[in-house]
Amino acid sequence: MSPQVDTFWERTPQRVRKTLIWSLWFVTWLGLVIGLFDQVFFQYVVIFSALHAVLFLILFKLNIRPFPVQVRIAYFAWVAVGTYVPHMVVFMYITFVGLATNLFLGYCPLARMVYLLPWNRNGKFSLDLLRRVVFSPPTSGKFNPMRGLN
Repeated sequence: MSPQVDTFWERTPQRVRKTLIWSLWFVTWLGLVIGLFDQVFFQYVVIFSALHAVLFLILFKLNIRPFPVQVRIAYFAWVAVGTYVPHMVVFMYITFVGLATNLFLGYCPLARMVYLLPWNRNGKFSLDLLRRVVFSPPTSGKFNPMRGLN
């Protein structure tokens, strides 16, 4: 887990942070919706996602260790592959569904996948950990697979 650092982001009121995060993801999702009808818009999703990742890098003093930064970098990489690698457009459809579950249900599949990376968890990878990560209920705030399932 990354150590807590004093950043502008941590000093920003929780309500403002939540509104900004939700708004950025919603704009991204709207780009995905439009991209379902005209795939040219997927390029704008990639650009917007890159800017989103850069914003969070700046907010966290160019540190890639904080979990929110890692999620945005992973999202950018995912949509870039889905947009620019031949025959990988299926990634964009997966992203459309995954981002909708994040926005409207509070369940973020990508955050759960990023959590499983070795530097983001304590202990060994196991099937039990995978079960807890995938099946833990939606959360507001930082994802913690230890909540909810015991």
